Amino acid sequence: MKNFKYLLIMMVALAISVSSCSNDDDDHDYHLEYVNVTSAELPGEFNHGSIYQIKVTIELPNSCYFYYDQYDYIYKGNTRLIYPIAHVDDGISCNLNITETTFSIPVQALQYEPYIFKFYQGKDADGEDMFLTIEVPVI
Repeated sequence: MKNFKYLLIMMVALAISVSSCSNDDDDHDYHLEYVNVTSAELPGEFNHGSIYQIKVTIELPNSCYFYYDQYDYIYKGNTRLIYPIAHVDDGISCNLNITETTFSIPVQALQYEPYIFKFYQGKDADGEDMFLTIEVPVI
């Protein structure tokens, strides 16, 4: 009886491991990519301690690009680098319609120095990052 239980458990484990490795799923490949900021709406000044919603508009180059509120927000002293990240479907046909979408970034003004925001706008001919730069003083 013990051998039967052991054999049954082994067969169930084998069946589960074999059936979970199916190659006929409908998943497709994708990668993540920084996309260009076309504009950003910031106030003319920050009040120290207040929270603001910065509206950022980005450009999605074709129908294979999707934006899911992902971005890299990098602190460098009083500078903030913002790199929006798009999900790009690979291996499918895409139309060439450029679309724009807007998202918000919450910012609390906790420093007294001016904030310098640098929004990613692609790369130049030398492969260097380009930015839309906006400085906001704190009062």
